[in-house]
Amino acid sequence: MSPDLVSGFGLYNFSISEVHTPSSVEEAQACVARLRKEGTPVTLRGAGRSYGPVATCPRGAVVDLTKLRELTFLEGKPGRVRAQAGVMIADLWRQGVPKGFWPHVVPGTMFVSMGGAVAANIHGKNHYKRGSFAEHVESLLVLDEAGEAVRIARTDPRFHDHVAGYGAGGPILEIELDLKPVETGYFDVEGFTLGDLKTTLDCIEEGKEKWEYQVAWIDCYPRGGNLGRSAVHVANHTPAGDIPKGKGLDLATQEVPSTVAGVIPKSFLASGLTMATFDLGMKAVNYAKYLVAKVAGRVVYRQPLVHFNFLLDAIPDWRRAYRPMGFIQYQLFVPRENALAVFTEAIRLQHRFGMPSYLGVLKRHRKDRFRNAYTPEGYSLALDFPVTRSKAAALIQLCRRYDALVSEAGGSVYRAKDCVGSFERSKA
Repeated sequence: MSPDLVSGFGLYNFSISEVHTPSSVEEAQACVARLRKEGTPVTLRGAGRSYGPVATCPRGAVVDLTKLRELTFLEGKPGRVRAQAGVMIADLWRQGVPKGFWPHVVPGTMFVSMGGAVAANIHGKNHYKRGSFAEHVESLLVLDEAGEAVRIARTDPRFHDHVAGYGAGGPILEIELDLKPVETGYFDVEGFTLGDLKTTLDCIEEGKEKWEYQVAWIDCYPRGGNLGRSAVHVANHTPAGDIPKGKGLDLATQEVPSTVAGVIPKSFLASGLTMATFDLGMKAVNYAKYLVAKVAGRVVYRQPLVHFNFLLDAIPDWRRAYRPMGFIQYQLFVPRENALAVFTEAIRLQHRFGMPSYLGVLKRHRKDRFRNAYTPEGYSLALDFPVTRSKAAALIQLCRRYDALVSEAGGSVYRAKDCVGSFERSKA
């Protein structure tokens, strides 16, 4: 078997590894058993949406489980599914929405596998309400050390070995997951701008009882009184009564169009984004996005479930805008009482180092209950940075400063977003 290039989603981290792609549970068992017998280090891989190196393996083999795609809705248990490790969130909603069900927790992309969702214990825009993905998983089918497929209930202490375990507890082959019922296929959304970071944090804090979903896009370019200005989106599920029950629960409504205004292919958007992916270009993009939202004022609209949650999926392979060296994301998780000070300093440090983040996203969280928890009762700020030859060393230094900020604030590091070894440093 010839080695393949295996990369993290940010394209900055990669390995040249033998990749094995079993197409059944039995093949996965045999493959892992053989590699273990040979003494070959094994990394498990789903859809490859972790930003850094967690699904790469420089010194061994990668077992890609994305061909395990069986998905079954269990009879007599409304909203309960059994999904093999390679089933994507896209598969969940495409089969679940017509039946009136939606996942409790989704990230910003629909292209995350079930095995990966548990292994990283992903979160979404409603983490402060519904917690992390694994809180809605009832059981796991895993390969134990003897190579046997065993089912582990959420009440079993071994369940914690697999949640945010990144394969440390053994391969996840299948999950049993609860979906939540929805009466319609829409969200009632409100969008508005806020002038600074403190106002944004106060708004999200006040809104956590009223709204099911909240997210703030942070413009990291302004300084002074406008530092941390934002465009905020909040949403609740549209109930039946406001519109007829079942409206929008069809795939035609939910599918993201492949064109803009029915004319321009969205593949062109990635090319356009590539032309703007430099410091002045992204400063202009951030300012234009904020200005348009500010001029529009507070807008209220109704949006399909998929369109609201998976915005970036609407631009095919948008990450290619960061080629040739890729990009990294650093996500700072800190307790609520320290969020304003830490995030303010994080943005100021970007300016001192001469590299404002091209994209900043702020979310509210609650403390996770799992052993490998990474979310405190507080906030996170996710920051995207391009990797360039001229600024690569300074970017690493900036991340080391962020490591210190997070540690001093009693925060934590999310391994799925870690591209520069911050997780390992936090455990040293």
